[in-house]
Amino acid sequence: MEGVTGATVTQAMVQPISDAISSNVGVLIPVGIGIMAIMVGVSLIPRIVYKFL
Repeated sequence: MEGVTGATVTQAMVQPISDAISSNVGVLIPVGIGIMAIMVGVSLIPRIVYKFL
């Protein structure tokens, strides 16, 4: 694999992402739970409907 160079990720590059996540965790957790609930509901509702039909 000649000519392939690896990308270096430094702590300074990751720090803004880490800061954004930690400062907005109060918003991210409820939104994440809501999205997860929608995904579970979408998968369960057809199973429940087909069970009774």
